[in-house]
Amino acid sequence: MGIGSVAKWVGMMKRILLTLLASSVVLAAGAGAGTAQAESYSGSDSGSCSDTVDGWGYFYAYTYQYAYISNNKIESESHSFSFSGFLEGAEEAELLNGKDRKWLIYRSGDFDLAVPYVEDAGLFARDNRDRDNDWVKLCDY
Repeated sequence: MGIGSVAKWVGMMKRILLTLLASSVVLAAGAGAGTAQAESYSGSDSGSCSDTVDGWGYFYAYTYQYAYISNNKIESESHSFSFSGFLEGAEEAELLNGKDRKWLIYRSGDFDLAVPYVEDAGLFARDNRDRDNDWVKLCDY
């Protein structure tokens, strides 16, 4: 193999390596662009209050709520509730879902409760027989 043939062969190898390198960069960029990142968030909040709500009457509420949400799924939660008045018995409420990255929604009898797991979201209730889906703010915490 002469010097001219070696130079030709080296030149061809450089072109092949550059082509392979360019292809791998394009493939890597394409793979990264199509990959969805998992979205997760968590928080905890607690508070208590008491008041009277027109049409429902007196209540007392204490809630502690922790939640870890990943890909819009409740992965972990922990809570402690104490209620009286028209919310009596809601300590055994059934967890339904999360809402707006602020609350976990529970159902107890005729009431749904939006229990906050972030600060300043507030505790809300609604009559689940009411088709208007009107939430009433019970507490500011």
